[in-house]
Amino acid sequence: MNAPSAPSLASRPWFVPGMLGLLCLLHVVLGLTLLPAWMFGKYPDSARMLALGTLSAEQGADFSPLYLLLNVLLAPGPLRVLQSLAGAVGLWAVYVLGSRMVSRAAGLLAAGLLAVTVPVLLYEATLEPDLLVMVFNLAALALLAAASPGFRTPSVVGAGVLLGLSGATRPTGLFILGLAALWMVREAWGQPGRRWLAPGLLLAVGFVASAVPSLVVRAKVGSQLGATMSAGAVLHMGNRPEGTGLGAQPPTLVKQYEAQLRSKDRPDYAHHLYREFARADTGHALSPADAELFWVKKTLAFATWEPGTFLGLMGRKFAFFLFGPDGHDLVEVRRAEVRLSEWPLVSAQALGLMGLAGLLIALIRRVRVGWGVLYLFASSVLALGFYVVSRYRVAALPAWALFAGVGMAAAFQARRQPRALALYGGLTAAVFTLPVLFPFVRDVQRQFERGETTAADASAMTSAMAAGRYDEATRAFERLQAAQPFTAMLRPLRGVPFESPEVAARSATLSLQRFGADTPMDLFFMAELARRAGHCEQALPAAEAAAEAGFRGVLYDTSLDPLLVSARCRLAGGERERALADAAESLKRRGGTLDTLAFAVAGAEALGDPRRDAWSEELFALHDSLDARHARASERLAWGNAAGALSDATEVLALFPDLAPTEYLRARALAALGRNAEALRSYTAALQRTPTAAFPTAPMEGAVAARLAEAPEDWRVVAIAAEHHLRAGRLELARELYARASALSPKDAGLARAARELKAATPAGIAVPPPPTVT
Repeated sequence: MNAPSAPSLASRPWFVPGMLGLLCLLHVVLGLTLLPAWMFGKYPDSARMLALGTLSAEQGADFSPLYLLLNVLLAPGPLRVLQSLAGAVGLWAVYVLGSRMVSRAAGLLAAGLLAVTVPVLLYEATLEPDLLVMVFNLAALALLAAASPGFRTPSVVGAGVLLGLSGATRPTGLFILGLAALWMVREAWGQPGRRWLAPGLLLAVGFVASAVPSLVVRAKVGSQLGATMSAGAVLHMGNRPEGTGLGAQPPTLVKQYEAQLRSKDRPDYAHHLYREFARADTGHALSPADAELFWVKKTLAFATWEPGTFLGLMGRKFAFFLFGPDGHDLVEVRRAEVRLSEWPLVSAQALGLMGLAGLLIALIRRVRVGWGVLYLFASSVLALGFYVVSRYRVAALPAWALFAGVGMAAAFQARRQPRALALYGGLTAAVFTLPVLFPFVRDVQRQFERGETTAADASAMTSAMAAGRYDEATRAFERLQAAQPFTAMLRPLRGVPFESPEVAARSATLSLQRFGADTPMDLFFMAELARRAGHCEQALPAAEAAAEAGFRGVLYDTSLDPLLVSARCRLAGGERERALADAAESLKRRGGTLDTLAFAVAGAEALGDPRRDAWSEELFALHDSLDARHARASERLAWGNAAGALSDATEVLALFPDLAPTEYLRARALAALGRNAEALRSYTAALQRTPTAAFPTAPMEGAVAARLAEAPEDWRVVAIAAEHHLRAGRLELARELYARASALSPKDAGLARAARELKAATPAGIAVPPPPTVT
């Protein structure tokens, strides 16, 4: 007789707990070793304000109630460690779901993939609530899956508490609570006694657990529950005509104003400004909940006015959710991701593609993966409703890991079935080609590739500017602009001649050398740089090629639109009718965009085009009146309507008198009208309110020269002229004028310091034309 064979290693009782324990330990050690420090200070700052009693009721509504309380109870360091331990709990939950749905092998594979997934490691180190939302949801579904179909009361109560805590961490967790209850009804349909009792208990416990942290925060600061986490504002950020489908597109004016007002006592102030803009638009003192409703209505207006553009946005969101690249909206996280790229870890995009292939294999094999599909469906609906970004996609990563584990286990089982193995392999290969087949995914990937080169240059430019080495700073800026031509929008550039055509031409040369012109995005960036360099004969063909390839991008709500580049080139060349025709064509292809609508309205006014009223109505229907007027003021200036621009800017400033970008537009309009003294007062105010803003100097050249000629002994006029010429790149003239201003006002320490600092500064090395002469 043959001796009985020894049991396999996998069948031993200690194998699964041992493997899970090893995976959890590996995951925690990996995270704390690679990313030991915590990132992003919004919640620690807000917790400090809550503890001190300085957090206002409206600010309290901007934050996750449970996560805010966690930040009050725990310092950032311990909370960061807690999140790594929570991630380890998530690995256990994934294993339970996988083993219940398919097999222990599928569960272990899913846990192993999740343990080395980049976004999970990143957001364990990031003090944002998304990682805990993932863990709460996963653990709850694991409890329910293990208890199905009988649904014992302790498991139901535990799952209800976890899903309630998920809802208290991010209100969208309540959606999963509802779906889980419906799924329980289906699973327990054959047990009349449990069919409604268990789901009802889940809902009751979940809603109570969700309400407690919210009520605690409300009792402390008086925030309205209806405005929790600024749902209306977040909905609007993710559903705008300019949107690419990845990330949020808040109004540029809101972000500029936030940068102007930012402080430790104003964490994440954009949400508050959203409400203030809503109140200004309506002229009423809206409650926080009503202010959020205002932005919900703007989103519905977009869907109503431009259904084609809206459906296109939904399609792009769905594609990015399924297989898009990582898109981080936090600077610290993007930098940390670069460090992790040196290690053989799994990206969100790779996991999503593996998971999608695994889901298709599971459907072919008719594997019961209901809990995973439920979880993925809930995550996808929320992403489509709001916006797709890596920290929001973290919640879906376990589902992709589950499906990937199912697919890998199926492939192993089919290792002796060539036809099945070939089918699974071919299906997986086809899925991995999807990002290449969708141009907008390719364009965003290309944008990320270009952006990966900027961190060192940004640091070099900041250091050089602080030391007065404007030559080094300008070279670094040329490299930054080569990678992203719109980099000047939100960077301090004092002393760097960022408007110079020579700088733009150098950036264009660098862009071609470093990135080529093989993709539509590369062509668009080349077109924009050529336009700024004054070479519209080169810009127009490149813009036309990018437009024909379907390229569209966005930076906040600034459209990266090839047809708008063409329109601006044609307007600068005096082809006004063709400029308006390009804008109209852009609106046909993607209607409702803020800057193109404003350009079209201003052009129709100038040319007497009958479409003006329809475009103007849509501009104010889809966008709040402050952004609409600010954008129209800018475009009216481009079309030569300075009086109309002044009217728009004045109306905005009547509501927000300290809004620096609009004050600058007012200065430009006054300068164009020849009201130089008023223009310089507005220009000075804009620069004082936001010293780091890169306001173009060219439109103010004449007004500065005229006022300096009129009042050469007025130290205020001399000082603003000095600052103007420094920003324009005329270092020698700025030195002379700052020295004169300091002599005229010897008690002004700021002027003395500026004059002293410029003595050792080095010029940018760019030939900047002399200022205009005044006769």
